[in-house]
Amino acid sequence: MTYIATGLAGTTLAALESGEVDWAITFEPGLSQGELDGIGYLPFSLRAGDGPTELDWPSLVLTTSRAVWEESPNAVLHYRAALIEAADWIRDPANREAVLAEMATFLGTEGAIAEAILDNNVASITLTGELDKARIENNVAYAVGRGILAAPQAFEEFAVGPDIDSITAEALVPETALVAACQAPSFSGLPVYIAAKAGIFEANGLTVEQVSCESGPANAAALVANEVQFVSNTPDNMLGLRNAEFDVVMFGQGVDKHFFDIIIGNGFGEIDCETGDWECTMGALVDTNVGVVARGAAAEQIARQLLESAGLDPDGVTYIATGLAGTTLAALESGEVDWAITFEPGLSQGVVDGIGYLPFSLRGGDGPAELNWPSLVLTTSRAFADANPNTVALYRKSFREAMDYIRNPANRDEILAEMATFLGVEGELAEAILDSNVGSFSLNAALQQSRLENNVAYAVARGILSESQDFADFAVTPG
Repeated sequence: MTYIATGLAGTTLAALESGEVDWAITFEPGLSQGELDGIGYLPFSLRAGDGPTELDWPSLVLTTSRAVWEESPNAVLHYRAALIEAADWIRDPANREAVLAEMATFLGTEGAIAEAILDNNVASITLTGELDKARIENNVAYAVGRGILAAPQAFEEFAVGPDIDSITAEALVPETALVAACQAPSFSGLPVYIAAKAGIFEANGLTVEQVSCESGPANAAALVANEVQFVSNTPDNMLGLRNAEFDVVMFGQGVDKHFFDIIIGNGFGEIDCETGDWECTMGALVDTNVGVVARGAAAEQIARQLLESAGLDPDGVTYIATGLAGTTLAALESGEVDWAITFEPGLSQGVVDGIGYLPFSLRGGDGPAELNWPSLVLTTSRAFADANPNTVALYRKSFREAMDYIRNPANRDEILAEMATFLGVEGELAEAILDSNVGSFSLNAALQQSRLENNVAYAVARGILSESQDFADFAVTPG
């Protein structure tokens, strides 16, 4: 057989029509145009699944550099999500005319040829955007067989995503198998609880004792006193410990967005601001009482930043420590506080029980640039991390697997049942909490350097840190 380079659609069809080539391997618009113009015909269809098993692999993958993935995993995953939405939009019959119009601009095709291309190929576009490991591994075998690759490559070496574990040495064994971790009955505390209940810690060789720590300061005190080895804390609280000369380090990310949010008591009344307008909202809350989990800790600092970023005096409100969900909602309902910075289950329960409303959403991305940072990081002491790198790596791996487990729709009923035990919520409230917050969990538990550096700037500005700190000084990568 003689192979002749014929280029793209136009020159390939010209070569077929002139008889320079007898057949061709090409792609759209050449395939549909060749048929419509009577130049050729399709004897079988690789697109439809005909052909040998050696060619059973997906023919288009999304690619980036590992450096970009490690620095900005959520940006990569949001890009993938956008392409999935675009594919769904193209598939939707309601958008057919709009798609054909865009094809005229993008591909230079219209009329019957555009319709043929759309109809012949729309089913080939991915439905999920997820990497098909088995079929991609078949492509590896094909590439080795064809001499494209000199040797096979492991899937985990070239594929990344929230459902793909990074390679961990087979011999990884925890140096310390029995450890303790701070825990509080909040939604952001659910991964540790689920990792224990679902046997995830056990499968990774760990036994984790859960110690009650119901605030950021309590977490800090337990870690400093070596009562626990692992803490989930806001990054600014963790950095505050370093400022006090305790050598603690963060090694993973639990919540990519915020788990704190704002709720206004219904007794305070409606404010004359559009939902989502955080600056207007803060202006309406001057000279009021605000509930925070503990004085001086993360919730109060967020409230102060919201006021300051809106151009207001952060001391123009009265801060009252109201504790966790139950006591905070009681304070809202009684009118002791007009609004609160709190977390789940208080936020959803306040809305479901008619105690308050959410004027904007930090969890949804509303708020000033100063608050654009991940709100939950996994923390340990440097001494423990240095002495137990495998234990630290396996703890983060377990945390990530627990977040994936919670996200999996197949586990929804089980998660709701566990929420009843762990959080004391069920029914409509449990579903509201799960649906409103599951999207905040980290997709891969990796630390996001640029956003954590934004937290450093926030902490310095807030006086939590006396001076800036370098990412390399407070962050470690286990495993």
